[in-house]
Amino acid sequence: MTADEARPSCVVVGATGAIGAGVCQALVPDWNVLGVGRSELPEELSAAGVASLRADITSPDVGEVIESWLHEAGWDCDGLVIASGIHQVALLAELTIEAVEQMLAVNFLGPLAVTKALVPSMLSQRRGSIVWVSSLRGERGDPGQVAYAATKGAMNAALYSLAREVGRRNVRINVVAPGMVVSPMGDMLAQTRQALVDRSPLGRMADLDEVSAAIAWLVGPHSSYVTGTILNVDCGESAAVHQEPV
Repeated sequence: MTADEARPSCVVVGATGAIGAGVCQALVPDWNVLGVGRSELPEELSAAGVASLRADITSPDVGEVIESWLHEAGWDCDGLVIASGIHQVALLAELTIEAVEQMLAVNFLGPLAVTKALVPSMLSQRRGSIVWVSSLRGERGDPGQVAYAATKGAMNAALYSLAREVGRRNVRINVVAPGMVVSPMGDMLAQTRQALVDRSPLGRMADLDEVSAAIAWLVGPHSSYVTGTILNVDCGESAAVHQEPV
């Protein structure tokens, strides 16, 4: 058995995004990592040893494409991280149904399809850990985020049922819900950033490395007793429920 064959394997969907790329970097020292994205992986990930697969999470056969790649590579699916997501800030009166459908496809239906395709192998091998990246907005909304919050809230709600479905076969599923993160998606909220920072008990935004480390911990063996949990990585924003939304 080679060193790579002895290592667990993890699929990271959304690996070309800021959080997904950070998760790949966090996992690759100890895991075989397949980064899945709509475009080629950043050069630094490929140089670090992350394998690459181009696939669109909204494609009907995306799960089967990933499953086929794993079979050809001879990798088990020990871990699955889904960090893909899109975000549009718009008041309901200005929101188009097409935008809602796109967010639903990327933020919930796609992750559900990938998980549906890959979870049978985890159940068969009686081990596996799944982490979905949601958002604090899935639990605590803000004006202008009706559709985005709904798509992430759907992910959060599905978590509880799926954890009960798969737990007896030693398969775990958890959600990481970041608050404001220093990232391109966080830049979209530049107009409200300071107000969001002000209502955070730590008085700052989260760094990408902090979010990636939380995801890597949940998908790894040190969280073996944790399943069906939403982990808020939000600088304490969820504790500040008494404050008015911005």
